[in-house]
Amino acid sequence: MRMRTTAILAALFAAAILAAPAQAALVYVKGAGGAEPAVYVATDKGQDARRLGIGRAPTISPDGQWVAFVTVPSGASELEAVVLQKLEAGSQRLVMRSRSFASLRFSPDSSKLGAIAGGRRVRVYDVSSGRLHVAAQGPIRGYSFSPDSKSIVVGKAEKDRLQAPSDLYTGPAVGGRPLVRITDLGRALNPVWGPQEIVFDRFKRRRHDAPAYNLWAVDPAGGALRRLTNLMIPKLVSGLVPLEVSADSRRLLTVLTGQNTELGFTVAMRTGKSRALSDDFETGLVGFDLSADGRRVLAHTGGWDPAGAHDVVSVPYRGGAPKVLVEDAAYPDWTR
Repeated sequence: MRMRTTAILAALFAAAILAAPAQAALVYVKGAGGAEPAVYVATDKGQDARRLGIGRAPTISPDGQWVAFVTVPSGASELEAVVLQKLEAGSQRLVMRSRSFASLRFSPDSSKLGAIAGGRRVRVYDVSSGRLHVAAQGPIRGYSFSPDSKSIVVGKAEKDRLQAPSDLYTGPAVGGRPLVRITDLGRALNPVWGPQEIVFDRFKRRRHDAPAYNLWAVDPAGGALRRLTNLMIPKLVSGLVPLEVSADSRRLLTVLTGQNTELGFTVAMRTGKSRALSDDFETGLVGFDLSADGRRVLAHTGGWDPAGAHDVVSVPYRGGAPKVLVEDAAYPDWTR
């Protein structure tokens, strides 16, 4: 996304002198479909909002001390950058640069910030030391930090093509040792490391269509696999992608993905029973995060289209009416 250099400089300067409130626990984007989307931070109820700068894909550290987002650094015509901001002080760091970034997230203990750079590297930034590490290389198909933040699990394919063989590997979050393969399926990707198991997608190849996903689980040390879902996936839809497992390992938040499709789903970890957050598969609720107690889902309305009309909402995990936290906002993350 192209952004004017002058606007970026102004945004960075304003963010540096305007510190966010210490109690802030929610981040989101305003104008997500425009040329200059703006990242905001607020309390978990959407109050006392402060603008941090121009960017996308914000994430807030679990301890509420840091926010990171993707922007374009001044003077670089093609490269994106990851900005890390300390909320109390308002100071910012440019910690990574690449032609593209995806899956920006903090480790559970808030000590590390990870991202997929250019689709081929998992980069991990150590917040205290300021050192940047390469934790994994190759055609990356998702990653996740371990609950103790010391390790990562990575989906890695043999080639760049869409339906190339792919398996799960674990290793140190800061690299330094070879990754260890924990699946031997050739069809594993999109891992999420929960308190007890690693949840992932096992895909089925389809001719003239994207692969179809169903959810499985595996012990982090490898071994026996456990199937969670056995859904019939229609054409132009890929299936459920795991996002987060609750602290009690009973609840799973996922997103149904496909062509012009993003819809939040919950999945019971014991039975594999799934439920949509809403009935509208094109403009319904898209989940992003679970609350710490697993009882509420942070989501936005309006479906997949960044240019669509969105509100940031909180919805009961077991179903119920959404509560609007921020109007005209999207792509949230929280510490609740």
